[in-house]
Amino acid sequence: MGIFPEDSDVNIETLINLWVSEGFLGKEMLKTLEEVGRDCLEDIVSRNLIMVKKRRWNSEVRTCGVHDLVRDLILREAEKEKLLQVTKNPSAEMRQVRRYSFHSGIYQADFLESSSSDLTRTVHFFHGLGSKQVPLFARFKLLRVLAILDFTFEDFPLEITKLVHLRYLQFNCYDDLHRLVSELYNLQTLIFGYRGDKTPNIPAAIWEKKHLRHLHVSNFFSFQIPSSKIQSGFKLQNLEEFSCLCFSSSTSEFFSAIPNLKRLKISGNWRECERKKISHRLNNISCLNKLEILKVICYGINQPPIPCKYALPISLKRLTLKRTYLPWEDMANMMTLPNLEALIIKRNGFYGGVWILNDEEKFNQLKFLLIDWTNLEHWEAGSVNFPNLQCLVVKRCRYLEEIPKDDGEICSLESLKLDDCSISAAKSVKEIQEDQESMGNEILSVELNKCYTEKQKNEKRRREKDPFVPNEKLYIDELEMVTGQSNFTK
Repeated sequence: MGIFPEDSDVNIETLINLWVSEGFLGKEMLKTLEEVGRDCLEDIVSRNLIMVKKRRWNSEVRTCGVHDLVRDLILREAEKEKLLQVTKNPSAEMRQVRRYSFHSGIYQADFLESSSSDLTRTVHFFHGLGSKQVPLFARFKLLRVLAILDFTFEDFPLEITKLVHLRYLQFNCYDDLHRLVSELYNLQTLIFGYRGDKTPNIPAAIWEKKHLRHLHVSNFFSFQIPSSKIQSGFKLQNLEEFSCLCFSSSTSEFFSAIPNLKRLKISGNWRECERKKISHRLNNISCLNKLEILKVICYGINQPPIPCKYALPISLKRLTLKRTYLPWEDMANMMTLPNLEALIIKRNGFYGGVWILNDEEKFNQLKFLLIDWTNLEHWEAGSVNFPNLQCLVVKRCRYLEEIPKDDGEICSLESLKLDDCSISAAKSVKEIQEDQESMGNEILSVELNKCYTEKQKNEKRRREKDPFVPNEKLYIDELEMVTGQSNFTK
């Protein structure tokens, strides 16, 4: 934890991937390394050594950090054990340690020359480095972890490909991944921040990386499996996370070669996919029998597609749809997912003014539902449709008239949040809350934010555009709120 800058919100997935790459975690019966990592994290949290910063809807830890006093202790012990050196001043003396973390820009050509290349296993740059520093990477022959943040290479740094012991690599570049990345045969996690204008090229050499567990490219990319690999039946058995794949590469042959994938993010131009039948592309994903988390993001919407049937992996637990403009009738495909616990709809993931569920339509295991920024106006549903729902979040659905009153009858419902919706929808939520309180239900928590009438919204926009334009009623209300007095006149 001392590697990260002070007061950092550390992503749990990043932290566990670093633990795996460092070799801190051992395999346990019937558990993956990630599951072992989460057990370790919960143990450290229970000892109050790590603070939870953010949690997911199901209380799962999302980000964490450490108290300043604990961090001071970490750094003192790390220095004593020669485990880690955190450097904020480039002119500081380099000690012989296993891990370096640089919290300031490194631009001196001779700064890294004094470090011990035989001892060092981990290097983090949090605020960039100079071009003269890049050739010095070749000195760290035994490096396992290299993370370069807040800096973008113009050309692919070939010096990195000489670090054959790397297990974790993170950096940004305007250039494509070089084919020599295949030299990094121990690589487990590759996070490549592509900053170029075109669609990035992912070399076929990636298929040589048998130990690869996580591949993340920050721009959606086209990636084809070589025909030789198809013929030989080759599979990347260890690959568990893959993003962000272009729709055009979403073929059954491709997904068959990564059978143990657990997290997938796909993206692309919807018009292109529409010509090639989007349902066929989504059907191809169904062969991923271990997929738990799926994100689908689209661009270039021209018109909403017609309802169609397709199959998604029944192992799915979390599904996110953004700008997909699916008709609400397509919800029938989501109801066939027996393990789906979280459904997240963003930016017109579903499109249309009416969503009506009959008594036979059920999301049996759904616990979290988020609907954000749709044109939904009328919604009919009840406890029979969402028997296990725990949290309902509705955001920026400004045309929605009301939240279904029967949702209050869901016994498992603990949280209902409304953000930037109509005043009528807010009133319906208040009515649900009052009804539940009258029946003795003290579990349900209701949160309302930024709910206005259309007239109030227009006035708010007008005032934000020109805050000096007076509005006497609002101004007097604000004075009453601040001063506690109510005898103001015009």
